[in-house]
Amino acid sequence: MKQFIFLFLLTVLLGCTGNKKVNESPLANGTDTVMVSKGYDEVELFKTRTGHITATFSVNGKPCVFLIDTGGGATLIDKSKKQKFSLEASKTGDYAAGIGSVSVLVKTAATLQINGYDIEEKDLYLMDISYINSEFRKNHARQVDGVLGTDFLDKYGAVIDYVQQRLYLRIRKQD
Repeated sequence: MKQFIFLFLLTVLLGCTGNKKVNESPLANGTDTVMVSKGYDEVELFKTRTGHITATFSVNGKPCVFLIDTGGGATLIDKSKKQKFSLEASKTGDYAAGIGSVSVLVKTAATLQINGYDIEEKDLYLMDISYINSEFRKNHARQVDGVLGTDFLDKYGAVIDYVQQRLYLRIRKQD
């Protein structure tokens, strides 16, 4: 009987710790299932060599790499990419300050395609983000076309799973 209890306890202990990765999130194997069941869509994230995270969506039908900025108040696209993404611009009269720059806010609108869904975004901005890409270039990191700010992340109820490198967004119309 003592051998049975010992083997039982050993089996339980090995089952609890035996195959778990050191960096594995407690929800790692079920996060995607839970989030999808709650109406979220999953977007793959990519970590740059500088430790920043990015996601790729389409803007007006062309791939666009966005830096995920949980501290940035606005979603913007590099003004040098205006033609690439077929964007129209209109000055707002307001100013924006970012790390390394202050500029007149220039508003634009675009259709973002995420997981087969078209999202009409009317409150995007064009801004010079060459200073970001300059630093990324120096570090041999992936360059970005835009910055996904808290306005967008909040609007679509973003949940970031850093361990599994996934962004969950509620982009479908909820019933």
